[in-house]
Amino acid sequence: LNPDSVRAALGMEPLPVREKEDIVVSRPPALCQGCGHRDMYAALNEVAREYEDSRIFGDIGCYTLGALSPFHAIHACVEMGASVTMAKGAADAGQHPSIAVIGDSTFTHSGMTGLLDCVNSNANVVVLISDNLTTGMTGGQDSAGTGRLEQICYGLGVAPEHVRVVVPLPK
Repeated sequence: LNPDSVRAALGMEPLPVREKEDIVVSRPPALCQGCGHRDMYAALNEVAREYEDSRIFGDIGCYTLGALSPFHAIHACVEMGASVTMAKGAADAGQHPSIAVIGDSTFTHSGMTGLLDCVNSNANVVVLISDNLTTGMTGGQDSAGTGRLEQICYGLGVAPEHVRVVVPLPK
């Protein structure tokens, strides 16, 4: 869907298109160099390769770029906060492993309820909260969970033996 489709549906003419300048080089979006999400996807792909049929569900955020080259890590992405509930639904249907990738800001915005549902039903999922210590998509402010993600998970009922903090930097 693009703006011209909407304009056509409303009976309006498409807007004129300005041709790009020759000096503009096409460049696909990518995770920023040095961002922790890059190392997380490299580590996640390495682990996922150990399973014949792993599925990784993503969310809306800069980490959604993990669906693109060079990672190709996300199998499905619907909306903000849906990774956890998609992973739960897949696990309920027998998918193993079923992995959710959600950013720190999106987790506190709309992912906590999905995790609570997983806890209440004892769902067999892995929820990976990728914390890049900022809200990168909207200006770089702290997320609501900065420095408190583990405590939030405990508060939602995740058993301490299921909480791991991993710093995925290559060593």
